[in-house]
Amino acid sequence: MEFKEVQPEEIIQHEHPLILEDLQLMFQNYLEDDDDIDDQDLINMQKFECKCDVCGYRIDWYHRYYYKCSQSSSCSYSLHKSCRELSTTLRFPAHPIHTLRLKKSSNSWSCHSCLTKHVDGICYHCSTCDYEIDLRCATFAKQTMIHHPGHSHPLTSITLDPSLSKCYACGKEHKGVFYHCNTCFYFSIHVDCVALPFKLSSKHHVHKLTLSYSFTVIPYHSKCRICVTSISERDWLYKCGKCRYYVHLDCALSRGEPFMSIFSHGKYDFLFWLFSLHFIKN
Repeated sequence: MEFKEVQPEEIIQHEHPLILEDLQLMFQNYLEDDDDIDDQDLINMQKFECKCDVCGYRIDWYHRYYYKCSQSSSCSYSLHKSCRELSTTLRFPAHPIHTLRLKKSSNSWSCHSCLTKHVDGICYHCSTCDYEIDLRCATFAKQTMIHHPGHSHPLTSITLDPSLSKCYACGKEHKGVFYHCNTCFYFSIHVDCVALPFKLSSKHHVHKLTLSYSFTVIPYHSKCRICVTSISERDWLYKCGKCRYYVHLDCALSRGEPFMSIFSHGKYDFLFWLFSLHFIKN
């Protein structure tokens, strides 16, 4: 089987110039001030998603940086930043004894990592052991790395099987996929909390709620307005600064009714119970 060494620029052969895009650029001006200006733009940007034309993995808002075609109105060619900046060599954990080199084959071959068969194409190859892996496996760790505005370091998830762990964002235990910070070993966040919307319309409150990553200053009323239990200084929450309205993440997203709704919708049983207690005591 014949493999020929190639340079990264030979792989990214596109007829138009490429532009490096920062998907979270507009978030740099995002303030937790409940201002409705540009809300929809922020929501649309958070929902951004496309496919990388090199590795085939998804590109979304949390990858933050990606390359797109300068003629994006007529051409959808897109790349992860790491795929656009491929190295000619690779140290792969599953084959630590030799350095793999970026090569191209015109014959069929199989990836030794995922066992996917390829008719031809680009791979990282070890000529000593005749060992090759495709670009999806070579870039897997980088493509599972995300940039979240709620944390200062990149977060990585390389666990394929669901695990049981406590989520830093909501403070609750979950089973599923988690993203971890390799710098702050205490920080681990469940995938559902990763993708929480920054602006939320809730049936519990008249104004749109804003995602907040912590209390910078503990307000006087620091209890959740739905479940009426305390909100931790560390926990993420949804808030309305206009009304000093603060709620837990899961309470804001739940379909349950707010605590104070017991005084509405004809629910007089609770009032009767209160009056009964009053007369019993007296």
